[in-house]
Amino acid sequence: MIRAVIIDDETPARNNLKQIITDNFSYVKIIGEADSVVTGVKLLNTLTPDLVLLDINLSDGSGFKLLEKLNDINFKVVFVTAYDSYAIKAFKFNALDYLLKPVKTDLLSEALEKVEKAVNKNYITQEDLKLFLDNYSKNDEERTIVINEANKISYIPVKEITKLKGEGNYTKFYLNDGRELTVSKTLKIYQELLPEALFYRVNQSYIININFVKEYHKEDGGYIILNDGSNIGLSRRRKDDFLKMMAQRK
Repeated sequence: MIRAVIIDDETPARNNLKQIITDNFSYVKIIGEADSVVTGVKLLNTLTPDLVLLDINLSDGSGFKLLEKLNDINFKVVFVTAYDSYAIKAFKFNALDYLLKPVKTDLLSEALEKVEKAVNKNYITQEDLKLFLDNYSKNDEERTIVINEANKISYIPVKEITKLKGEGNYTKFYLNDGRELTVSKTLKIYQELLPEALFYRVNQSYIININFVKEYHKEDGGYIILNDGSNIGLSRRRKDDFLKMMAQRK
């Protein structure tokens, strides 16, 4: 049984979420509701839920402000938000769970499955929250990305990533200090996620950080030498965009 709390300042939104849960997820029990930062903090200091479905924009502040007011966040958080591409990218960057309004049953089901399976890290920490808020206010090159490996979670400044290599359903990160990290996500996901002004997909298998480009060679179809000495081929159809991007960096 998952004991859940809903915090949203819109009554119809709370009712919709409750109805979806009642109709489809008998193993979830709603143990409380709140409609603001103030009432939410009071509720969470009283109850011990497993899950909080938290609206981002509340009448007296943000869901993030609510979490900052808590001493402990010993529950799973799934943020609920209206569509905001910048915010959603930030969620993905920090590996935080979110749902778009209006909430859809299949996506809620996926989020609940994550809550059920979460064992080692089933809550958002104050460190996670601080990182998210820092990332949200920083420019692209100063952000830190959360990388979930099989046995650990790494927090990596994007400016330290030299290149990424796609290997089927996996992606390998190469860092400036020589470390290599492997995650079970496709290269396409990181192509969409990483800052476009800093990272460029040069061929089917590689994304590079253009700040680490040492040389571009025109022969043999075109290839790039990075500062670490690696030689990476440049797709012909990507050549013009790559050169234009490099020219803008000068």
